[in-house]
Parts: sequence; C-alpha cells; structure tokens
Amino acid sequence: PIPKNFTIHGVWPDHTDYIMYDCNPNKEFKKIYDKHLLNKLESRWPQLTSHEYAGLNDQTFWKYEYEKHGLCCEKVYDQSQYFDIAMKLKDSIDLLNILTTNRIVPGFQYSYTGDQISSAIKRVTQKDPNPKCT
Repeated sequence: PIPKNFTIHGVWPDHTDYIMYDCNPNKEFKKIYDKHLLNKLESRWPQLTSHEYAGLNDQTFWKYEYEKHGLCCEKVYDQSQYFDIAMKLKDSIDLLNILTTNRIVPGFQYSYTGDQISSAIKRVTQKDPNPKCT
C-alpha cells in the first residue's frame, strides 16, 4: 500500500567540490537480519517497488541506495549507522505536518508552487530545502 506520509527515498552524503556516488564499487551492502531494525526501516523507508515480504527478504532498494550513496561515507559511518541516521532524520522532521500547518495539503485538486512548498519547510527547519517534483 502507498504510505499516508512522506517516506525516505535515500540519504546522500555531500561534498562541496563534487557529487558523491558510487564511491566504493568493491564493497557491498550486508543483508540486514535484525527483525527490529527491518520493521523500523520498512515503516520509515518502505521499498515501494516490491511487496513488503519481498522487500524485507531481498532488500533490493536499501542495497541500491547504500551501495550508491552510503558507501561514500563509510569512513565516518558504517552501514548500521547510515540507516540509523536516515531514520533519525526522518523522525526529526514531520514534513506532512509542516506542510498541512502551512495550508499545503496533498491531493490532485490542489496545486502549489515550489516557492510555497520551500518557504513552508524553511519556516520550520531554518534550512533551504531542495524539493523536486515529478
């Protein structure tokens, strides 16, 4: 089922001089077996392209994101810490609440500019968001 709130797509380390991805093609994602961690990940970072059972078993999307982006910060954060940071970030910002508090509500019957969405987020987070719509 489609979540009723925003979820995590990925966490990308950043560098001021260059884009960071595919930093260590010789290392791989380690499959996660901890049931408690899997349940936390599934609720915050669901693998929307597969059924829950398949996602929890195959972990394809988490593997992709970690190998593409997470390995770029492995000298600072190991795989477990990478996923923990992602969930802590998700839990620290209730994006749906921020938007609805600023009268920006989901649905096809409404439309908003990128500036309206960015301004609402910045009022709460004090950071310049970088929303992208498709």
